[in-house]
Amino acid sequence: MQPDGAAISFRVDGLLDGRTLRLAYQYGEMRGHADIVRVEEYTPPRLTVLDRIKARVAGLQRWLHAQTRPSGAANARRFRERGESVDSIMFRDAVAADIPALAELHVTTWNATYRTSRGPRIATRTTQWNQAFAREHRRDFVLVLEDRNGRLIGFTWGRPHDGEFDGELSKIYLRWEYHGLGLGRRMMAETARRFLERGIHSFVLFAELSNPTLGFYDRMGGERLLDERGQFSGAYAWRDVKRLATFGA
Repeated sequence: MQPDGAAISFRVDGLLDGRTLRLAYQYGEMRGHADIVRVEEYTPPRLTVLDRIKARVAGLQRWLHAQTRPSGAANARRFRERGESVDSIMFRDAVAADIPALAELHVTTWNATYRTSRGPRIATRTTQWNQAFAREHRRDFVLVLEDRNGRLIGFTWGRPHDGEFDGELSKIYLRWEYHGLGLGRRMMAETARRFLERGIHSFVLFAELSNPTLGFYDRMGGERLLDERGQFSGAYAWRDVKRLATFGA
């Protein structure tokens, strides 16, 4: 129908050619062709020997990385010796003034997780965080943890996600000397609450297979997502954010 109310002719002709439907269409003066193939005929590529080797190598890297992490008992002992307590750790939303400390924390925790000194530099992270905080009409959030002296010791970054899940937990890091104290559970719960405040009721997280934190995501109720070949590549999903929000209660 045109704006003046006049009708426009529309015609579609089709011919099934094997498994392909070949269409010819005409809409007024416009003409064209399109081929449609049944999606269910698609067969994902088979796993190769190299695929299996990569998965085993990532598992070995994950185990090696975990060996360098201090135990929860050792962290708890040192935590008490420093005169700290869990109640002295404050959770709050980050502000632009936190960017320098946030960039340092990001670099330190990323390098510790993957046992490297070749990760992105502080200048790079500073630029990235400046860009994130400068966006207008932000729906993302950055949650930070700071100790009694105001030093940042952990952070999470959540944002909306296009697809099956409403949100994405893009980043979650905690200084290694604070692992094993129950702070990770509280970080996940506080993050879940902030998702809910923004109307986000499910979220996904993409991790490297060499990340030694994978077991933590399992314990926090994350669902391992499989790819088209039935393989786990590090993606986790939480379909009920409300349930996760109670973990730290």
